[in-house]
Amino acid sequence: MLDGLRVLDLTDERGLLCGRLLADLGADVVQVEDIGGSSARAASPVDPSTGISFTWHSFAAGKRGIALDPQRPGDHDQLRELAARADVVVTSWDHAELERWSMTPAEVRALNPSCVVAAITAFGWDGPRARLAASDLTVWAAGGPLAPHRDGERAPLRISVPQAYLHAAADAATGILLALVERDRSGEGQFVDASAQVSVGQATLARILAHAVGDDHPEWQQQPTARADQSGSGAATPNSLKKWHCLDGMIELHLSMGPAAGAFTNRLFGWLSDEGAVDERIASWDWREVPRLVAEGELELADLEEARAAVRAFLATKTKAEVVEQALQRRILSMAIFDVSDVAASPQLAERGFFDALDIEGTTVQVPAVFAQVTGAPSPHLRGRAPKLGEHHDEVLAEWLSTPRPELRRSTRSRTLPLDGVKVLDLSWVVAGPLIGRTLADFGATVVRVESSTRIETARMMQPFHDGSPDREGSALFGNCNAGKLGVTLDLTSPQGQDIVRDLVRWADVVIESFSPGQLTRWGLDYASLREIDPGIVMLSSSIAGQRGPWAKLAGFGNVGSSLSGFQHLVGWSDRLPMGPFGPYTDYLGPRTALVALLSALRHRVATGEGCYIDVSQVEAGAYFLSPQLAHHGFDGTIAERRGNADPAYAPHGVYPVAPDDHGDRFIAISVTDDAAWTRFAGLADIGERLGRDYATRTDRQQAADAIDEAIAAWTSGQDGDELVDRLQEIGVAAYLALRPEDYPGDPQLRHRHHLVELAHPLHGMTTVEGARVLLTDTPGGPRSCAPTLGQHNRRVLGDLLAYEAEVIDELETKGVLR
Repeated sequence: MLDGLRVLDLTDERGLLCGRLLADLGADVVQVEDIGGSSARAASPVDPSTGISFTWHSFAAGKRGIALDPQRPGDHDQLRELAARADVVVTSWDHAELERWSMTPAEVRALNPSCVVAAITAFGWDGPRARLAASDLTVWAAGGPLAPHRDGERAPLRISVPQAYLHAAADAATGILLALVERDRSGEGQFVDASAQVSVGQATLARILAHAVGDDHPEWQQQPTARADQSGSGAATPNSLKKWHCLDGMIELHLSMGPAAGAFTNRLFGWLSDEGAVDERIASWDWREVPRLVAEGELELADLEEARAAVRAFLATKTKAEVVEQALQRRILSMAIFDVSDVAASPQLAERGFFDALDIEGTTVQVPAVFAQVTGAPSPHLRGRAPKLGEHHDEVLAEWLSTPRPELRRSTRSRTLPLDGVKVLDLSWVVAGPLIGRTLADFGATVVRVESSTRIETARMMQPFHDGSPDREGSALFGNCNAGKLGVTLDLTSPQGQDIVRDLVRWADVVIESFSPGQLTRWGLDYASLREIDPGIVMLSSSIAGQRGPWAKLAGFGNVGSSLSGFQHLVGWSDRLPMGPFGPYTDYLGPRTALVALLSALRHRVATGEGCYIDVSQVEAGAYFLSPQLAHHGFDGTIAERRGNADPAYAPHGVYPVAPDDHGDRFIAISVTDDAAWTRFAGLADIGERLGRDYATRTDRQQAADAIDEAIAAWTSGQDGDELVDRLQEIGVAAYLALRPEDYPGDPQLRHRHHLVELAHPLHGMTTVEGARVLLTDTPGGPRSCAPTLGQHNRRVLGDLLAYEAEVIDELETKGVLR
């Protein structure tokens, strides 16, 4: 879908994924390296015997490569000539490196006004903290996901493999495509500013908004053993209550309670009852009512523990395969916890053709190859191995420089938001689907969100809440996922409700849905049916495992996707059970691959008039973000393991206590990225004097990691965290406080970007949501209104958009169709 697009890729390991996504869609992506080779060629995971980087081979795949010498003025000229002919220039190089090459975003835009320039940085291109030293760990701390991610009394945890910059790189790809959609009309490029700090905020399940909406001490932030988890996501459920042993590994299972997800637990106990593994008293409970029964004293904590004990004993007799089979048959919210070897052997991924062969230094390896499956238009797929150093230098120069520099063709019309005039029907639920529509609305699309007041959308009853009071119109999570949309309530089980959806399809350009696979077919609203209404419709389905394959009917939230893609296994301490990522982690990844595919499809539709169908699987999105670890396993059988906060490339690398404040514990994330930084850090902290050794090499420090971490914790404990960050940053050591909801609104860099946005709300006066995931300089997006209350825009949508007569709308209300 991006055939003919020229992309000049000035990224290292922090941004490679952006170019890989564009290359998979057909763009000619030229990877630019220093003559000595990109630092990404040494990025972990690395094969110790050969030095092969699986990050490089995974995310530089499908690109062509050139190498330039910064000491040769002629190479500077060549780079500028290539930039002058590029449609897109994307970079994650540091400010100083871009300045050395005269390739800052402003310089590229002056050279080529029609070019879209994107920068992937830790904190954004400018602002008070734009040039701070950073690592994956410190960005995770700065963006919010680190602070709540604790296993008991120990320090907060990151995911054990780098993820923060991958979120930003995918967001940059979305920003690039938005800017290209706008350029297709105006002829002008613009700057796309992607901040990893902002990007990873999405991975907090809106927890970063808690303080801003007045939910300062919510029960859901605590970790008592008796906590009643009503979300189904297990975001704050104690680790011991959501990980279970089975015969051949571990199971991810939440005994979810309450109206949102209690039915899943009812079905679990139905399985136990069928096999005589639980007494009838427990089997008869309705877990949708359990929180009320506990509150009213009809059930006690000992009763809940008895139920857990029955589940624990039962699962110990089952294999992972048996649990997966029953999860499918009974729609149980449980799943086997896969490591990368299980992911590589997944029958679902094999059936869907997710993997393809990749040559890695002469060894053929199966790697993730398809981030979204498209029908009716060219599908993204892996397009070849990573380039050798300078491999395509001469051919790229010959091809690109043989074409004249493009002339700027300015449109006579005023520039508008990229998706101005695009109409979207949003039939999605909870988090993953609605986040797609939220981005489309931010950048100008008219998005109509369909839900029901009789089957309340799960996210409406998920924390945080305005003033800490649970209410279906007060969820900041729902508000964050649905800001800027119009809201309609429909009974989709009724023929009249389904007819209204068909009329909305006639109005729309795009349909997004996240029903269980097969549900829309039963209603006659599947893609084949909608295509008969409008052959040009672009439809996107988001689900746990995809629309076809043996696991297509799997139920659940992003925790299931995290289990089956390998992430649950990769978070935790090596001496404890796996903890899993905070919240439904693949709910944050699926929307990113979906948006890249969807925006490409919209450009393709404009060019050809053809619609298409996009099938996005959360499991596949998760596995795609673990491409380096899956490649490593395919190369030599290595299975990536959880390792607390330790890192194979950096030491010390951890999270340490600082002085608490009125809100509670505070922690600082510190990454020492090389031996020179260690020397400066050890001098500041007197580590040598504390331990009697200098630990000059990374290997020395890794071997003594426990002792060094204890010494650092003793040094940081009691210090003012903000002052300590400043002292460490002054000597070039990556450090950042783990931001809590109380800290997030006041962070100077986030305030500089105006990332938190206040919006008028009809019931709460004002509410707060996050701003757009990326900043576009010339046509900036962002939320224009709060999320809709139930049925808020029924008459506006049916009357103004569909031209229904008032009498018809009255009759639909009387019949209960609009509910």
